[in-house]
Amino acid sequence: MEKTKTFSIGVIVGGLTRDSKSWEEHIVALMNDVKQAREGIASDLNLNVEFQVTGHLLAPDFEGVRTGAFRKKDSLLKIQVAVPAMASDSPRDDLIDFLWKAVDEAEAWTIRRKLKFDLTPLREIVARLES
Repeated sequence: MEKTKTFSIGVIVGGLTRDSKSWEEHIVALMNDVKQAREGIASDLNLNVEFQVTGHLLAPDFEGVRTGAFRKKDSLLKIQVAVPAMASDSPRDDLIDFLWKAVDEAEAWTIRRKLKFDLTPLREIVARLES
């Protein structure tokens, strides 16, 4: 069984459009950057950020950022992000901003659940992506 990654990114694309293709390209590039940024960082709470991209077949049924499922056996929390249908002029900056919001959502989830997780390692990963 593969070890759970401290911080990972997934993507669901609802079909091919010019904007969904742009989002997907930037998200895949960010996935590769996350692999490097998380090197040497461990966390008690593992985070998977799932970007949902509107396409010609399917669109997210929510806006912004929301908490998904928590898998207790490996402390993996999924945070879902519905990106805007149209990509901006700086999609990477938008994605980084969504990652910050995802970590904030994870923190809010831990507070609601009265759980003690140090999210400093997750914030360090996002900070590495900004530099």
